[in-house]
Amino acid sequence: MRKIRIFETFAGIGAQHKALEILKQNNKLDYKVVATSEWDVWANISYHAIHNNNENIAKKLSDQEIHDFLKTLTLSLDSKTPAKFDSIKRLSRENKEILYSSLKLNNNFSDITKINGKDLYQKTNGFDLLTYSFPCQDLSTAGSFHGGNQGMGKDSGTRSGLLWQIERILKELKTHGELPKFLLLENVRNMLSSKHIEDYKIWLKFLNKLGYNTQTYLLNAEDFGTPQKRTRVFALSVLNGGDNFQDTFSTTEEVVEIVNVPNSVSDLFKITKSLSDVIETDYKKMNSTKIEEAILSIPNDTPSRKKMYQENPKLFSTVQNENKNFNMSRNKSGFLSNCRTITTKQDRHPNAGVINIEGSFLESTLNTMGIKNKSKYRFLTPRECYMLMGFQEKDFENVIKNFNRKEILLRQAGNSIVVNVLVGIFNYMNELGE
Repeated sequence: MRKIRIFETFAGIGAQHKALEILKQNNKLDYKVVATSEWDVWANISYHAIHNNNENIAKKLSDQEIHDFLKTLTLSLDSKTPAKFDSIKRLSRENKEILYSSLKLNNNFSDITKINGKDLYQKTNGFDLLTYSFPCQDLSTAGSFHGGNQGMGKDSGTRSGLLWQIERILKELKTHGELPKFLLLENVRNMLSSKHIEDYKIWLKFLNKLGYNTQTYLLNAEDFGTPQKRTRVFALSVLNGGDNFQDTFSTTEEVVEIVNVPNSVSDLFKITKSLSDVIETDYKKMNSTKIEEAILSIPNDTPSRKKMYQENPKLFSTVQNENKNFNMSRNKSGFLSNCRTITTKQDRHPNAGVINIEGSFLESTLNTMGIKNKSKYRFLTPRECYMLMGFQEKDFENVIKNFNRKEILLRQAGNSIVVNVLVGIFNYMNELGE
C-alpha cells in the first residue's frame, strides 16, 4: 500500500488528517503527517484530541519545563492575534499538558511566518503533500460585513495574504531540499470573484514556474455525501504533472470550468450521512450532556430572533404548515432540507438553519426547569456542526474532555473543511500517483 508524507499547514482541527485516516482504514493508502503548522491554542488541543486520543507526554513535567517550551513558539488564543505569554501561563495545567503534547507529537511549527524552509526540510526529511487552507476572512463575502474582504494580494498585510508565506516556503524548499509532489489549496468560492481572481492567477503563475500543474475545482459538500450546502474552491497541484495532469483553470465571472473532477467515494467508504443521522430530535432519548447542549442552542425570544426563524432554512419542524409530509410516527419525515454552510457562529443571520422544538420534550424541559422567554426553535449544536463537517461523534467527545466552550467549538467547525470532500480529492490524488 502506497505511503505518503504530509505537511499540514493552517491545520486547524485536522480535516485533512481525518480524511487520510479514512482512506487508510479502507486500505487505499498509508500516510504519515510529518509536520503541522497551526498557532491557535484551542485548535491544537482539539487536533490532538481527535488524532492522538489526547495522549499526554507532559504529565511528569514541571510547570517550568512546559512553560520554557511553550515560550519558544508564537501562539494565539483567538486565532487572530498573538497571545501574551502570561495569558498562556494562565491556562489550566491540564490544557497546557495537552497543548505541549500536541505541539511536540504533531511536530507543530506554529506560526507560519516563522517557518524556515531549510529547517523544515531537515526536521521532516521532506514530504509528498503540502496542504494549505489559508485564512478566508479577507476573501469571504461574510468578511466584507465586518470590514474584511481586503483580499490576498502579495504584501497586503491581510490574514488571507498569508498565502504568500507558502510561496516563500516553497522557494526555500527548492533551494535547500526538494519540492513536494502535491499541493492542495482550499478556500471560499469568493476567491474566484472578479475582485480576487487576478491575485489567484498570479499565484498560479508562480506555481507554474516551479513546475506545478494545477487543477482548480468548485466542489459542493452536498455532492460528497454530506447534508450541507457548502461550496469551496480546491486547487490540486502536481509537480511535473505532464499530459496526465494539465492545467485546467479558466474562468467566466465566478464559474470555474474544469475537465477532471474528483468524485465522491462516500458511499463506497460508508461515510455518507443524511441530516437525520446528525441532528437528534428525540429529546427523551438524549443523555443530560446532549440536552444541555440543545438548551444552550436555544436563543432568547426577541424580535430579531423571531425574524431569524422566518428567514433561515427549517432543518426540522413539527409544524404542519412547514412540513406537509410530517408524520409524528416517523421522526425522519420532519427533516425539511439540508443545511446551509456551517459558519463560525450559529446565532446570526444568515445561518446554517434552524430546528423547530414546538411541542417537543425539549420545550417541556425548559418549562420544568423554569427557563422562560426562549424561542420555539434552536440552532445547531457544536456537536452537530462537528459531525456536519465529517467528523465522528467520538472525535467531539474527545475534544470536550479538554474544554467545552461553545463559541470556540463552533469556530473550529466553521473554519474546518468537510472531510468527505477531502476523501474524494485524496482518493483522486492517490490514483494519479499510482
